[in-house]
Amino acid sequence: MGEDKNAVIRRMADLLRAGATMLQERCPICGSPLFRLRNGEVVCPIHGRVYIVRSDEEAAKITLKGVLEKLEESIVFKLNSLQRRVNEGGVEEAREIIAWLEALERIERLVSPPTSPKKAEDKG
Repeated sequence: MGEDKNAVIRRMADLLRAGATMLQERCPICGSPLFRLRNGEVVCPIHGRVYIVRSDEEAAKITLKGVLEKLEESIVFKLNSLQRRVNEGGVEEAREIIAWLEALERIERLVSPPTSPKKAEDKG
């Protein structure tokens, strides 16, 4: 138990040395202090990335984003498996690969919606 605590303290120190800021908020899972990285991401030294939500609407959006990210990971795993079978001479996997790639593309659009293009008059 002491070794785990020391490892967490080392991770906290590493975060601070890397320029992270310790926040007043705590991890909802373990109660450890949260840290804001230079890029704005909030992390727990034990669980990694966490989200701070202030409304039910924010919670719903974050939950959806988490589900989509896990689904994306599963699809990438499936594509990797199919790619190995294609390398072994499988050709019939092509349709399945295309279907998974289309699903992956849809998830990407949902997770990272395109930014609206600037109007021509804004450029001048």
